[in-house]
Amino acid sequence: MAQKIPAWSFSTLDSFLLCPKKYYAEKIAKSVSEVSSEATNYGSEAHKHFENRVKLGKKLPMDLAHHEKVVARLASTPGDKFTEQKIALTADFKPTGFFDKDVWCRAVIDLIITNETNGVIVDWKFGKMKQEFEQLDLMVAVVFALYPEMQGIKGMFYWAKEKEITAKSYTRDDIPVIWNNFLPKVKRFNEAFVKEEFPARPNFLCKKYCNVKSCPNNGV
Repeated sequence: MAQKIPAWSFSTLDSFLLCPKKYYAEKIAKSVSEVSSEATNYGSEAHKHFENRVKLGKKLPMDLAHHEKVVARLASTPGDKFTEQKIALTADFKPTGFFDKDVWCRAVIDLIITNETNGVIVDWKFGKMKQEFEQLDLMVAVVFALYPEMQGIKGMFYWAKEKEITAKSYTRDDIPVIWNNFLPKVKRFNEAFVKEEFPARPNFLCKKYCNVKSCPNNGV
């Protein structure tokens, strides 16, 4: 019997496309645990401190105080602010409950600032800086779906290690382009469950960072 096709998120899709076998072992079969690193744990804690700074006005701890200027500027930006907002869409791009039965796609937005017909979204990043916007694209698409009155969004990544912001501006005209980029990947994701095929795909994690020891590529 084919597996039920779960809802997807950017990280889910990214994990699946990198290696379907690893994704299946960790997320579906749960035969192995995901590797948690010190950097991942630090990022999770820092996310919470940034959230509390924006939402509650709490001071950042000493080890994060060098981010105060950027976070304070966002906290003082005019508009309604929503932190760690969970958004879910149905397959016809309509908002639904995050755990409802008809959920198709999920996203969690670190910070949304709404101001009449315009908005700002921010994603805190604690890894190596990249000049890629695909994850931001998806966040923008789901925010547009949640706020039908919103006409323009400025999306930002704040790269904590470099204390740099990379940004991109969007309008509603970008929505079809964004979904047309993701839909073929989602189709591959769905087909894997229908066919029950999750092949191994060699990648940069194989040598040191994959805990699927039964895979022939492990350690290679």
